[in-house]
Parts: sequence; C-alpha cells; structure tokens
Amino acid sequence: MVSTLMDLMAIESDLNHDPTPILSYVRNRLSEAGLDVKVVGPKETPALLATYGHERGMLFSGHLDTVPIGSGWTRAQGERAGSRIYGRGAADMKGACAAMIEAAGTLVQEEVPVAVAFTTDEEEQMNGVAALIREEAVRQAKGIIIGEPTGLCPAYREKGIFRFRLTTHGKAVHSSQPWLGENAILKMHYCMDRLLDLAETSSQRPTDITLCFSTIQGGIKNNVVADRCTMEVDVRFPLPQTPLDIHNIILNQLRGESYTMNVDHTVEAFEFDASSPIVAELTRFLGTEPVVVPYATEAPKYAAVNPRICICGPGDPPLAHATDEFVEIGELEGMYDLLIHIAKYALE
Repeated sequence: MVSTLMDLMAIESDLNHDPTPILSYVRNRLSEAGLDVKVVGPKETPALLATYGHERGMLFSGHLDTVPIGSGWTRAQGERAGSRIYGRGAADMKGACAAMIEAAGTLVQEEVPVAVAFTTDEEEQMNGVAALIREEAVRQAKGIIIGEPTGLCPAYREKGIFRFRLTTHGKAVHSSQPWLGENAILKMHYCMDRLLDLAETSSQRPTDITLCFSTIQGGIKNNVVADRCTMEVDVRFPLPQTPLDIHNIILNQLRGESYTMNVDHTVEAFEFDASSPIVAELTRFLGTEPVVVPYATEAPKYAAVNPRICICGPGDPPLAHATDEFVEIGELEGMYDLLIHIAKYALE
C-alpha cells in the first residue's frame, strides 16, 4: 500500500494537471488485478468504475484529484518519516485510494464481488460522480464506502457547500488623485466587513456555518486606482440549512453595498442513518463511535440512487489541504482491513 500511495502521489492531479496520467495508472492496476474497468463522464473530468463479480457487492469510492501542493512545506512529497507518509493527497485522499486498490486485488483473488469508483474532480464541481450514479453497479451496490479522512471513524453527517464570487467595480484614475475615481478594492473592503461576523474564526465552531475568504484579486498597478476587484468565498453549512438559505443570508448581510455576485458551486448538507447496518458494523469492527465531519463529499450525489453509504477513511480531517499533509501507515493498514471485512460482511 505504501508503494501504491507513493505512485499515486508522484502523479500530480490537481485542477491544473491533466487527469489522464493518474487515471491510466489506476486503470492499469485494477485491470491487472482482474476487475472490469471502464471510464465514464466528461472528457475533461472523467471517472472510473471497476467491477468484479455478478453478485452485488460493496462499492469503494474515492477521488484521485487533490488541491494544489502550495508552499511552505518542510517535508518532501512522498517522504516517509517513521510511521508517516507525507505529501499532497496522503490524507485527502490518495491514501484511501491506495488501500482500495490493494483491497480490491485481494477480494478478486478470494472471489468476493467488489466495485471501485474513482473520480477526478471532487475538489471542484463533482461532475464525474454524476456519470457514475447512472451505472447499475453503483445503484445496486450493497453499500458504498467513501474513503475521505475521518481518522478511521464512521461518519454519518457532513456539511454542505456554497461557493460564490463577489466582484466590485470602480473607476480607474491616477493614484495621486483617488478622489476622482472609485476604488473597487475599497468597495470590496466594505463587503468583507459586512461578512466579517461569519468569517471570524475565533467565534466559529465545527458544527456551525463557516465562511472563508479564499482568494482575492484587484488592481493592475500600484499607481492606478483599482477599477475591479474579485473575491472567492467558501461557505460550509449544516442541516437543516440549504444553499438557498445561505444565499439569502449572504444577500441580507451585503444589503446596501455595490457588487455583483455569482454562485459557482453548491452541495446540499447531508446526513444518513447512523444506526444503519453498515455504520453499525463498521462501528463494531473499528471500535469507534460515529462522528460528524465539517467538509462535504460526493455522498449526497450517491445517495440520490443508493442510500447505503458510510464515510470512513484514514487520515485526520484537519490534515486535508494542509501544509505537510500526512497519513499514518497504521491507518492505511486499518483501512485495508475494514474494506476486506465489510466486503465479506455484505455477502452474509
């Protein structure tokens, strides 16, 4: 599994890279293991579905894309130090994908039916999963394990996503005479101030609405008053709130300011039965209690056609997207064990 994870992390797969190389690697590995593999979905963001056995089995789901590596790392990509493997995607979630590849190979050898689904755009628009849910193997699976990082605790509730862009417009003039123009950056400052109570981290709790000012761009030169400024904002929200609720909250907070707003991406908040047979069996097998996670996954998309879902994977949630991201080798082994166990349990 460590070798497979190293291979996966050596192939950069963020939104700035072609997904073909990592998809080809995984396709070859699963084909060599004896699964029937096909690629579905958009050409730009394809998804992979691999199946073995005619009887309905468990489906293991993961995403191969990551966020960009970023800066400030003190560890090399793919560095092994003691019991940890460092690198972008180690926890979110190439570690789980490596365990799924290895577990699928073992299950084929033991003639246990299994399916594996990998997407390449989970960190962006989640278009690949829209193609996967049209597949019979997904609809008829006895259960779906989504391997996002949970510290190997079954998770039954996640937040929704509301991502939007604010753009403010001004009038460019020489910076020595700013009173003759309109500063778009200053207008954005006023918008940010209106949203500050939602963005203030000292008052945020994991179970509440959270708001993050993610990116901001404005101005063209130091001696020109900015005539345009754009900011991307990411909001996460729990049930029972909906994307429409969040939209209305933002509009109310920004009332009176001058801006345009574009909603880029939304995902519903999601919860499934914490006492379902799959969650109960994983709880028993792992010796841990079900938890709530602060992020969003592809679970709501899958749930539209198959509600038998559980989120469970190696790595701690705070490590996702972080500098010096890592996964414990012991958790990779634990993930492999639980996948083998739950695939056999599903046949009982």
